[in-house]
Amino acid sequence: MKVGLWNLDHPEMGSGIVRKENRFGDVVRYLEGADCDLLILTEANAALKLAGYSTEFSEVSPFRSSQRYYGEPNLYHQVGIYSRLPMRRLNVAEPINGLLCEVSWKGEPLLLYGNVITIKDQWKKDSGKTHKDRLREQLAAFESLAQSRFVAAGDFNLNLGWTRMLPAHRELKNLVERLGLIWPTEGHDDTVQHVVHSPDLACQVEIDFSVRHMKGGEKRLSDHPFLTITIDSSPKT
Repeated sequence: MKVGLWNLDHPEMGSGIVRKENRFGDVVRYLEGADCDLLILTEANAALKLAGYSTEFSEVSPFRSSQRYYGEPNLYHQVGIYSRLPMRRLNVAEPINGLLCEVSWKGEPLLLYGNVITIKDQWKKDSGKTHKDRLREQLAAFESLAQSRFVAAGDFNLNLGWTRMLPAHRELKNLVERLGLIWPTEGHDDTVQHVVHSPDLACQVEIDFSVRHMKGGEKRLSDHPFLTITIDSSPKT
């Protein structure tokens, strides 16, 4: 099974700005061409429709940037999951930054958890949440999944090369080791998007940097690369 993970950086339509309208259409075409069974999209827009997929979204995002157009038909969410497989939504403790769905795969349930460890509470003036608070919310969510067959993927807002986030990286690493989980993107310093999964799965991750903005140069489709996660059952030992 192939799962696509991408922080879309809030594509928008209806703003009347040609560059933004073109980017929205290009994002749709890229996702269609990726031909994934499932997509976990962060900083998503419910106005983005893909034929053949059912969709679920986290609660409407309360984090608002003055640089974005919020008029119809845009509806922004921290997480959206698109599925070609039958899918049902499950409850989570933190429904703004987390979205949990169940699909049937190889005759058994597979949990998909899309999430953002947000640093955007600075945009929400009535929020007293810190990044550490948001990290702990998401670590608790991972721990709640540990007894199930699951894939958790999203924008963790950390990478191995981001010095300021090394304490958060260590906290996640400690949790993964304590629970016996797998973190295939742990050593990456080229993306803040990550994948954690249960040990009964095998996941291969490929990264397409062609869609990411060039540092100090060309603006492409997002400020993040696209990750393809190919999932199989872990071989029995």
